[in-house]
Amino acid sequence: MSRFWSPLVHSLTPYVAGEQPTMSGLVKLNTNENPYGTSPRALVAIAEAANDTLRLYPDPTALRLREVIAARYGRDPDEVFVGNGSDEVLAHTFHALLNHEEPLLFPDITYSFYPTYCRLYGIHFRRIPLDENMQVRIEDYRQSCGAIILPESQCTNRHCATAL
Repeated sequence: MSRFWSPLVHSLTPYVAGEQPTMSGLVKLNTNENPYGTSPRALVAIAEAANDTLRLYPDPTALRLREVIAARYGRDPDEVFVGNGSDEVLAHTFHALLNHEEPLLFPDITYSFYPTYCRLYGIHFRRIPLDENMQVRIEDYRQSCGAIILPESQCTNRHCATAL
């Protein structure tokens, strides 16, 4: 690692991506690939948007995007946060919202970058084991904590978040 990196970066365990097979015909769910291809409507929208304005710096507040998302979910645009991909949004969330004296709790089998974010931002964390059916046990999260991350795919009870 370069000597120009800070001591904090030198102390982090590097992120190791999952297997990345290169054979054709596979859908890599671990990288959120779409097995159906790009929507023809999306291709038309991209083509319509790809004009001379692409040379201009984009709106740093992404207002039009936030307005569309807000309208879709019945929210105010000021309640919508967007970023350059989910990792950037997660990084801002960890840095701004999840650093408390009590630990952050999340399932032991989940997005493997959560511990890296915790170490990067100095967040105490605790991995909570899934049950024998690989599901979240709500009762395991009823303990003192600063925050909880429960990925939707692991929260099979539709009222999982409200049960806490």
